[in-house]
Amino acid sequence: MTAPTLSRLFADGAPEDRTVAVTNGETISFARFRADVAGNAARVRRAGVRRGLLVTQDAYWGAVGLFALLQAGAEAILPPNAQPGTIAGLAGAWDLLLCDQPRSGDENALMLEPGGEGAAPGPFDPAAPVTVFTSGSTGEAKRIAKTLALLEWEAATLDRALGAMVPMGATVHGTVAHQHVYGLAFRLCWPLASGRVIAGPAHELWEGALSALAAGDALVTSPAHLSRMDGIAPIAPARRPSLVLSAGAPLAEPAAEQAAALFGVPVTEIFGSTETGAIALRHRSSPDPAWQPLPGITVEADGAGLLRVRSPFVAGDGLFEGADRIALEAEGGFRLLGRADRIVKIEGKRVSLAEVEARLRALPEVADAVAVSLSGPASRLAAVVVPSGEGAARLAEVGAFRFGRQLRRALAATQEPAGLPRHWRFLDALPSGPLGKQRHADIASLFEDTASMDPIPHRPTEPDIRATRPLPDGLELDLFLPANLAPLEGHFPGMPIVPGVAQIDWAAKLAARHLGAGDGVARNFQVKFRRVTVPDASVTLTLRHIAARRRLTFEYRSADEVLTSGSIALEGP
Repeated sequence: MTAPTLSRLFADGAPEDRTVAVTNGETISFARFRADVAGNAARVRRAGVRRGLLVTQDAYWGAVGLFALLQAGAEAILPPNAQPGTIAGLAGAWDLLLCDQPRSGDENALMLEPGGEGAAPGPFDPAAPVTVFTSGSTGEAKRIAKTLALLEWEAATLDRALGAMVPMGATVHGTVAHQHVYGLAFRLCWPLASGRVIAGPAHELWEGALSALAAGDALVTSPAHLSRMDGIAPIAPARRPSLVLSAGAPLAEPAAEQAAALFGVPVTEIFGSTETGAIALRHRSSPDPAWQPLPGITVEADGAGLLRVRSPFVAGDGLFEGADRIALEAEGGFRLLGRADRIVKIEGKRVSLAEVEARLRALPEVADAVAVSLSGPASRLAAVVVPSGEGAARLAEVGAFRFGRQLRRALAATQEPAGLPRHWRFLDALPSGPLGKQRHADIASLFEDTASMDPIPHRPTEPDIRATRPLPDGLELDLFLPANLAPLEGHFPGMPIVPGVAQIDWAAKLAARHLGAGDGVARNFQVKFRRVTVPDASVTLTLRHIAARRRLTFEYRSADEVLTSGSIALEGP
């Protein structure tokens, strides 16, 4: 049977029991999906919405919200991220915010809900508007107008290129969000249009992603995740995925080799942009292969060697001229030679240096600022800041490290983690050339001394203990997790996550020190990650020593919510 298109998703008679999604342990049938779209479309229509801002954490509810807005005749707007400052910056561009989680401070919001009364959805207008955003060279988020037809054509093209690799009915998992075009296309539109299954939540940690995979499934991920897989054992052949996708930046060869060995299948990389959608792919079965355009897409180089794309899912006349420098290959492929503008890739994410600078200059502590991408094994974002009078006083009070952390927290209101500088320099004036023009080399040279990248050379390795309480069989400790802890370095750069290996190590060491249980090394352990643990936060660690079984149990909590729990087999004294 021919897979339904997106515009006729509810009109072509899909089986009622077809599995559309799996989310939080629940299997969602097509009949349930139709009812959820109908009920929420009725709510949107009653609210008189013409432009709906869609912000969901779960890809299934993202699909419900998207089609509910289109069913109600409203424009669907997907912001570049869900940070409060970004949402506030789009004020006036939307009438109602649709979400799947409560959002404090957003009064004009509608929670998507299961079911409800509403007209059954039928064919959708292919010209129905869908708006997305990308980083622009001017420092402001750039609005990209698309239509349902463009998303539909892209999904059909992806299925022509990849469909034979992925079994019908396979689940499409992801470690990336569906809010941006890559996740929207591969985690939401393609599975819906092709008969695959949407995995609702994105996996923040590899433990969750790998445990969810079944034989033949697909995984939509990124270089930021694939380059951090040390210590993970290869997946058993009976559970290997059929397809592992990566996009955002070229994947380093060591990471590509490690991922292929772990998953049992070479990584397939996708190249594209928000304006164009997916453009080309390459299978990493050999080192640095050329990119091959997707079916129906033509890639050319203009007179300056810059990318020119002709694609059926580019709005307008189908022509897009980009800022990527390319070299064409004789066999029809091409190679990327870097970008010619001030949009850089950090952890596989597009970051506008102009936007980071504009956001910094808007802070009361900053008089002027310039952002730069530092080269190396991985791209790193850095910033040079001229403090204002208020900022200079704060810098003198708390020091460079904590002042930089303060600026990072302020930027987090509008920037995704990749857009938060990792390295800082504070000067009385920005360096410039003879004509007053800032030069990249002058700015980058300020960061050449890597030994001084971190203003605190000797960083703590364990959390601060704020209080201890004895238990009949153990101990309870109130801990504060500073963001500058050494064990956090190199794990999830730009992402505020405390790695699981650090939590296990701390439990073993603190138990040995305070309870005399074990030798402080966790050699044999079991662990379950229930919620993400973040730095610059307070948690409670409960340690219980089961002497008869030579075992230690541990549990990290935030208030009454369990974050991580597990047990360690004790050795030593």
